[in-house]
Amino acid sequence: MLDSVPMTALSRLLCAVATIATFLAPAAGADAQFDAYRALDIEPKDVVVGNDLTADVIPDGGDEVVVVVTYFTGKKERQEAVNVRLAVLRRVAGRLEPLFERDYGAIRGGNVGRGELQLADLDRDALHEIIVNFEDASDPLIARRRGEVLYWRDTSFVVGWEGETAYDATREARSVPPDRRDRWKREVDIVGTLRTRGLTLFMTKTVYAVAGETLAQPKRLTETFPLRSRDAS
Repeated sequence: MLDSVPMTALSRLLCAVATIATFLAPAAGADAQFDAYRALDIEPKDVVVGNDLTADVIPDGGDEVVVVVTYFTGKKERQEAVNVRLAVLRRVAGRLEPLFERDYGAIRGGNVGRGELQLADLDRDALHEIIVNFEDASDPLIARRRGEVLYWRDTSFVVGWEGETAYDATREARSVPPDRRDRWKREVDIVGTLRTRGLTLFMTKTVYAVAGETLAQPKRLTETFPLRSRDAS
């Protein structure tokens, strides 16, 4: 109950929620979503899951539609049967046209799935950074997700951070060396990153199991990674 939460902690919680809400982007809507699929030559019936958001991600004075779509490719090989793509699109004369694309199946050599998208202005410059994560099924013994944080620099997007966002090697423990039998997940700490104006990426790592042993209580760690140089900020 709220009555049991000290006002100082409650105030910090409400402030963090309000800050995150201010710097997150809204959904683009069903019409824009289907238009985006067609602009990428993806049939809506082939889409497994799609995330679409609208925000200003390019310094052109208007909002763009950003999509991460997971879809069936029609290819027979298991590792290429599903793909994940990121696209930034702009509406021109009533049609959505791609401005930037990133094909994670091509980048990773297949074995990708279940993409997710988040947009957040991490440096308070009124342009939203793009946060993507997706399933990495390259190792059948390990349930793993990978992620990227992209931001606009000069004339295009650059990847400011790339790495694992979730790892679970406890399902097939007998087939995995003991020192790899961990389970954890990472999430971007938007408030912590905002405090550095996007220079340093703060992430919260929640550890559930270590060397095959489930922790009595999940352990939360704060991790930091360089996101961009001061010269580029």
